[in-house]
Amino acid sequence: MDSGTAPAQGGFRYAVGALASDSGTVELRAGQHVWTLDKPKESGGNGTAPDPITAFLGSLCGCLLMSLEITARARQVPLAGASVSARSNTKGFVKTIDVDLTVCSPAPEETVRTVVTRAEKGCYVRGLLKDSIAYSLHVTVLPD
Repeated sequence: MDSGTAPAQGGFRYAVGALASDSGTVELRAGQHVWTLDKPKESGGNGTAPDPITAFLGSLCGCLLMSLEITARARQVPLAGASVSARSNTKGFVKTIDVDLTVCSPAPEETVRTVVTRAEKGCYVRGLLKDSIAYSLHVTVLPD
């Protein structure tokens, strides 16, 4: 990430990036954290890292789980575990995002679903989605 001067390091909510190869691989940095984005080999990339959309979907998953944990703790609803997956259409601009969330808890299902609804509202990455993207959240609640 050398552009002839000292590169910006990024930090909290501040990322910097630079091309790392002529095939579109990008190296990103935010403070001490460094990661790479790439295109699939079929699209002319090296296939060495997630593409930007997949990385965004991962961020959506992570943010939703973090928000769920914070919301459950604040409402004193026990969680025995949670997992999430997110996928989008595979061609062109993102038009659909489908999220599957599974929550394990000894709490009543209605209580868990209320926590999930509040957690989704508190997910900052979810808040970045445009209205033109069809977003769906499918929730499965399993007893602990």
